[in-house]
Amino acid sequence: MKPPQKRGCKEEREKQQAGMEPCTLLCYSLLAGVALLYLIFSRKLSSKASKRLPPGPRPLPLIGNILQLGKSPHESLFHLAKLHGPLMTLHLGFKTTIVASSPAMAKQVLKTHDPALSARTVIDATTCLSYCDHSLVWSDCVPRWRTLRRICATELFSAKRLDALQDLRRVQVSTMIRTIYEDCMTASSVDIGHAAFLTILNLLGNLIFSKDMFDRGSRESHEFKDTLTKVMVIGGAPNLADFFPFLRFLDPQGVRKVLTKYGLVVFRIFDGHIEERLQSGRNEEREKDFLDILLESKTETGENLTSLELKCFFYDLFVAGTETTSSTIEWAMAEIIRNPKIMKKVKDELDEVVGKERIAQESDIDNLPYLHAVVKETLRLHPPAPLLIHHKAQNSCEIDGYVIPKDAQVFVNAWAVGRDPITWKEPEIFLPERFVESEVEYKGQHFQLIPFGSGRRICPGLPLAHQMVHIVVASLVQCFNWCLPDGKNPEMLDMSEEFGITLQKSQHLVVIPTSRLSCHVYN
Repeated sequence: MKPPQKRGCKEEREKQQAGMEPCTLLCYSLLAGVALLYLIFSRKLSSKASKRLPPGPRPLPLIGNILQLGKSPHESLFHLAKLHGPLMTLHLGFKTTIVASSPAMAKQVLKTHDPALSARTVIDATTCLSYCDHSLVWSDCVPRWRTLRRICATELFSAKRLDALQDLRRVQVSTMIRTIYEDCMTASSVDIGHAAFLTILNLLGNLIFSKDMFDRGSRESHEFKDTLTKVMVIGGAPNLADFFPFLRFLDPQGVRKVLTKYGLVVFRIFDGHIEERLQSGRNEEREKDFLDILLESKTETGENLTSLELKCFFYDLFVAGTETTSSTIEWAMAEIIRNPKIMKKVKDELDEVVGKERIAQESDIDNLPYLHAVVKETLRLHPPAPLLIHHKAQNSCEIDGYVIPKDAQVFVNAWAVGRDPITWKEPEIFLPERFVESEVEYKGQHFQLIPFGSGRRICPGLPLAHQMVHIVVASLVQCFNWCLPDGKNPEMLDMSEEFGITLQKSQHLVVIPTSRLSCHVYN
């Protein structure tokens, strides 16, 4: 005899089914109708114009090449490019998509044809809370975008501004080191990604709002990091609403609903800081912070930035600034820890240049070439945004005799570029030595290494990320020895990836520190 079912649970399931069935039927009906139209007009695919598209895998009716993306699109596209070439066409539902997978093709997209290909394909996930309409990352190169870009370049990430804020960065890194030293005393484990995330987060909080965002170790800081990580993973996952725009109003995978919830959490935090500043006014006793500057700034029409524009701008800065930088630090530390010989070389260099009686400072970084090589190699194998941010052709153009049609979305597979076997010897191996005497940089001029993009769409926060990644990794390696919990072999460290707008470690790097410097150095 079956056990009696709880009435409440049964009613709840019936409600869910009742709510889902009409939506599912409508979705299938629409797909069937569109499939019929697609088959009727499929001969257009053999037109002269379509024959001039770059080569690519044969698309299935209606869905095109969607199934070939898999759970790790950057890897799938890398393997497809081996078969079809470094400039490749995919049909993702109704979206014609061009994929560049080599340094030469990346240069064509990001430099040679930058004016034609610098627009953005707005994905459905970014339409939540009108974010894409005011975003520096997702908007086209319109006057508002140029205004925000100029403010970033002159007031936040300029060399003069970064030099002036060096003490602020030193304080945040020193606070992180002291906190980890306290963990040494209790043999506690450290989540490297979260420690780096909170350091970057509070640095940005002080740059923008003149205060820390969260206390170290607070539950709120972990929740905030989890929120931003989910935003990146969910926002970057393949979405039916992007492949079939007529499904957007249905939000078939619930992406917009979930991201709206997370977005509201972040916007409420920004609302609090903005409202507090508007009520208290400018504090003349302290130097202007970025919020003061933005509140005084004018748009291209001579008006002040609205509250929504401010929140969307801060969303860009905090999401992109914290996730990309902290994930790069986590990947770098993971690679160093799992390669004891590399760890020893980094430590030896730090001991020779800095010594053991003080903690490394930013002024030391230029004298640490092997550390620079480690960071470059990390960015080659683990670019923060594996497919960069989607470009769009605002005008058609021609690359190597192939047509990139107007409105096509364009992916630059930075992950594949970093593994190009023609450019890199043994590309799958973490080998910092390849950069020790190399002039290759990641600042947009060398297209074999483009973790931050290039051209007018290069990441504006690159100068700050460059400073923070180097000084945080240097401090973590110099100040502590690291081992895995339960005495696990570091060479067996899990290095699997979780795809999203940013490339995360699927398993957090949780390690146990022991101090390697004298006690007085940590105070």
